Amino acid sequence: MERKPRICIAITTFYPYIGGAETQTLAQCQRLIESGYQAQVITFRHKHSWPLTDTLKGVPVRRIAGSLLGKRDNLPRIVQRLLYFLAMFVMARTIWRERNNFDVLQVCQFSLLVLPLAVVCYFAKKPMTIIVISAGAEKPTKTNENAKLLAGPLDPNLPWLQVDGKTWIDGDLYGLQAAGRGAVNLTRHLLKRIHAVVIVLSRRSERYVKANRFDDLEIQLIPNGVDIARFHPQPQLAVTPERARTVVCVSKARWEKGLDVLLQAWHLVHAQQPEARLVIVGSGPVLPQLEQLAAALGIAESVEFAGLQSDVPEQLQRGLIGILPSRWEGMPNALLEAMGSGLACIATRVSGSEDVIESGVNGLLVESEDYTAMAQALLTLLRNPQLAQQYGAAASELIQHSYTLEHVLNLYTSIYQRLTATHTEQPTEDVRPSESYSVTP
Repeated sequence: MERKPRICIAITTFYPYIGGAETQTLAQCQRLIESGYQAQVITFRHKHSWPLTDTLKGVPVRRIAGSLLGKRDNLPRIVQRLLYFLAMFVMARTIWRERNNFDVLQVCQFSLLVLPLAVVCYFAKKPMTIIVISAGAEKPTKTNENAKLLAGPLDPNLPWLQVDGKTWIDGDLYGLQAAGRGAVNLTRHLLKRIHAVVIVLSRRSERYVKANRFDDLEIQLIPNGVDIARFHPQPQLAVTPERARTVVCVSKARWEKGLDVLLQAWHLVHAQQPEARLVIVGSGPVLPQLEQLAAALGIAESVEFAGLQSDVPEQLQRGLIGILPSRWEGMPNALLEAMGSGLACIATRVSGSEDVIESGVNGLLVESEDYTAMAQALLTLLRNPQLAQQYGAAASELIQHSYTLEHVLNLYTSIYQRLTATHTEQPTEDVRPSESYSVTP
């Protein structure tokens, strides 16, 4: 019987921090282990209260570099960066010591961390896969630049609209590019030598990687997957007037998620549909400012900030309509889960969302930060519950056909098997990208 490859996943943040990449990584590792693979997660220990080792839903987790990262939040920015830089080398050293315990190294996020880990894989003669989590905004932006919440009819100079630059992030490659051309060129060279596979979550992410001169690597398109055992339509729930007028948004309260844009749109919706209700599930650094914005716009009574909730499937079923107003994404789990649950979804035309929503067929797309168009899309579905149900049914069908966790896992394991087989055979330098694992909905 052919031995299944052992997978080691390196990710900079993991549980108890919860985000899209963390959720997908845990779900993937669970499915791998259930399918007879060995999988482990190695991550940073950002707080001293987090355990050094853990087992989450059967997945072994090891947290490292806590002495460097555990108390850096209140230190000067330059010291924080230095400590993080040192933590990357601790990660590389840890992966090197683990080299006999895995067959494939998977790195979540195409960040500067890829460089030292590529060095490890080169000398350890191990194949590597890299998942591109975010394509950024596809415009000149920088991590930690100042940003503001949209003011709309309010005074744009209100001080509380200012967003702390530390609360938002840009695309994956920003950190690597900030390290200089030499770091980029060395990373590219090493990845070619070890025949690394870059996994992108969307067509826009693929363009992002190629536009940043990594187009000579093998690039495979594999989206995120949905646990349809949890996120599926519930036909036993009646389409009540309350559900028909409720819109649900599951999102972190971060600037790049565009919740301020949603509130500006809701201000316009509320003027025409005062009985409509908006439920925002999630928390984050700009949540207090969002609550202040809702109050300033006079819509606080029609907006529920539900905070973090463990019963996300039940929260989604509170309404017929889902919305994700992001400024940019990679492949948003929240949107996939809402679509899988049978909600009619409105999203911005960003990475991932534009791959799964065919506007006017299984949902509606609007341009990022266009709150007038977003309000019109909301009013369209609030005024026509039958259309919302039609879009929701089409959305759920798409998820069950092309975006289940099982389907996505098969694509990953095919790559793992091929990499370990070809690595043993020592492939030549002219291996070209293959599209055999791409997903076409």
